[in-house]
Amino acid sequence: MLALASISYAQKLPSSIRGYKVYRTDIRVGTSGDKTATVEVGEPRIVDVGLSGMTLEATAVINGLGQDGQIDFLMFEDVAVNGIRMDVDEYQHSFDLKKGKPATLPAPVRGHLSTLNVAKTAYNEATTSRPEWQITGTVFVFGRFKKMGFAFKRVIPVPITLVIPNPLKSIAADHR
Repeated sequence: MLALASISYAQKLPSSIRGYKVYRTDIRVGTSGDKTATVEVGEPRIVDVGLSGMTLEATAVINGLGQDGQIDFLMFEDVAVNGIRMDVDEYQHSFDLKKGKPATLPAPVRGHLSTLNVAKTAYNEATTSRPEWQITGTVFVFGRFKKMGFAFKRVIPVPITLVIPNPLKSIAADHR
């Protein structure tokens, strides 16, 4: 798990992305206390099912932030749920960060599973269901961060490792 996070974090990045200077720092996001910041993920909801796959969305609250600033948008890369690839939409909703205060995302994050990956997930759930799901990947945080009274336009690559309760367990329990 940690090897995946360090591989994605160690990749070569340009000095700037979309006009934001890349700033590398040792921030790790997860659901346990050993991380720099923690994320409480709301229960994922299925919002669309079609021939191309399934669209899910979930809300989130970020805790343990040691920085003030404004987040302009988020971009996700190499996101996987239990090792199965998921495409996550760019998050185009800005929000403020206040040092030491939780930050609630103003709108849910949306992700897509392809039809093949929906089938893989269904097979895995039927054969080896897990009580928790592991989400890994990298989020690029684009924003303006304050330091010594000045605001700096930066993008920060942040490896994520989240563990959430299996949302299919609650769906199955509701239908019994």
